[in-house]
Amino acid sequence: MEPIKVHIKTLSNDHIEQFIRCPYKFYQQQLLLKKTSIDWKQLVQVTVHQIIKTYYSKPVEYRSNLYVLQLIEKYWRLKPNMFSSPVHYYDVLAKVSDYLLRFLGKKAHVELPLFVFEKYSVYVEEIQSNLSLTIDFAAWTEKSYTVTKFILDDHEEVKNAMKDFIVVFSKQAFKKVPEQIRFYSLLTGETTTYHIAPDDYQKAILQLHIVKSVLMEPKHFQKNYASSECENCPLQRECAEEGDVRPTLLV
Repeated sequence: MEPIKVHIKTLSNDHIEQFIRCPYKFYQQQLLLKKTSIDWKQLVQVTVHQIIKTYYSKPVEYRSNLYVLQLIEKYWRLKPNMFSSPVHYYDVLAKVSDYLLRFLGKKAHVELPLFVFEKYSVYVEEIQSNLSLTIDFAAWTEKSYTVTKFILDDHEEVKNAMKDFIVVFSKQAFKKVPEQIRFYSLLTGETTTYHIAPDDYQKAILQLHIVKSVLMEPKHFQKNYASSECENCPLQRECAEEGDVRPTLLV
C-alpha cells in the first residue's frame, strides 16, 4: 500500500514555526482544523501587530514613548487567567512593554517603513507550492533592505527555518534577497541578525524542500514533550489521548 501523504497547496511561515514547536499541535489545529482556545503567545503576537501597525500609521511627530504606552493600554486585552500565574502575566506585560518601547524608540524617525505587518503570497516553482508570508517590519538600507521578525522566545531551529523561508520568499516576490534578516525577542530583548548573500538562496530552497517533505509525512506529526510548549496548551486533553493521524489537505 502506497504511503499516505499530506498535500500542501500553500505553505506559510506560521505553519513551519508551529510545526517545529509542536508537530502534534500543528496537526490538530492546521490540518484537522480543530477550534481551540487561543493561547497567550498568539494573543501577544496579535497585540504587538496592532500596536506597531497603528504606531507607524501616524506621522513622525506623533511617535513617542508616551504614544507607545497609550497604544499598549488600548490594545492589551490579555488577562491573568490566561497565564500560569499572575506573576507570569505581569512579567510578560512588563517585558513586552519594555522591549517594544526600545525597538520603536530606535525606529521612531523611520519616515515610512517598506512593510509593516503586510501579508503576501507567491508561487515558487521549485517547490511547487504557494508561499505565504507576513512581513513584520522591513526598511530600506543604502544597498538593499532589512527584514525584522518579532518573536517571543529564542528558538534556534525556528529562527533558522524562518530565515530560509524569508530568503526564498523575498527572492521570488521582490527579485532580491534582503541585506539582513533580524529576529527581535520581545521577552528577552535579544536581537539575532543574519547577514544574507545572494547565493544563500540555493541553500535556503534546499532547506525548504526538506521542510516540505517532512510536512507531507503524517508519521512526523508526533507529540513534542517540550515543557515550554505544553504549559497552558489548549490541546492537553487531545494530546493525552491516542489517535490515528488522518490524511488531509493543507490549503
